[in-house]
Amino acid sequence: MPNIAIFARESARRGALAAVARAHGTLVDGAGDLAALQRLLQRQPIDIVLADGLSGEDLAALGDQPARWIVLADEAEAADLALAGAAAVLPRDASAETIGAAIVLARQGLRLLPDLALRSLAGIEAPPHPGEAPALTPREREVLAAMAEGASNKVIARRLGISFHTAKFHVASILTKLDADTRTEALARAARMGLVML
Repeated sequence: MPNIAIFARESARRGALAAVARAHGTLVDGAGDLAALQRLLQRQPIDIVLADGLSGEDLAALGDQPARWIVLADEAEAADLALAGAAAVLPRDASAETIGAAIVLARQGLRLLPDLALRSLAGIEAPPHPGEAPALTPREREVLAAMAEGASNKVIARRLGISFHTAKFHVASILTKLDADTRTEALARAARMGLVML
């Protein structure tokens, strides 16, 4: 059974992580601040640290530790945490079963990272999930609706009270966000995503 330490700034979170630690190993102790965690790691042999709310900078500041880190964090922080040495990055609302599975994987020397972090580390832009619409601004939605009606850039500019150049800019932005080369392709993709009715 691995020796597990926990870290969370909030006592309620420490309690929840302690319950998971006891179910999957030997709970050594918990810490609510980085200094206490550093002291804990220096005085006891720890195999795994379950941490809630550590940043990549925090993890790097703790220095080289033999412990494997399982961190509950926002997905946007996952790549930084992986680069800082986290063995697993889980969503903050991960279930006890998910955290337990991460403990098993970490003990086997494996890493568990969200797709977004893996793509980021590999330098690959994340494609939208099927049917997931890209974030269009309200003005881009208006321009897209006009495009769906067959309006040219000149007509879009006149209809929306914007310059021709601005209309052209919005159309180009929509094509980029929809990963389309032509207006027709952009409209087809927008229709599949439920952004417009054709």
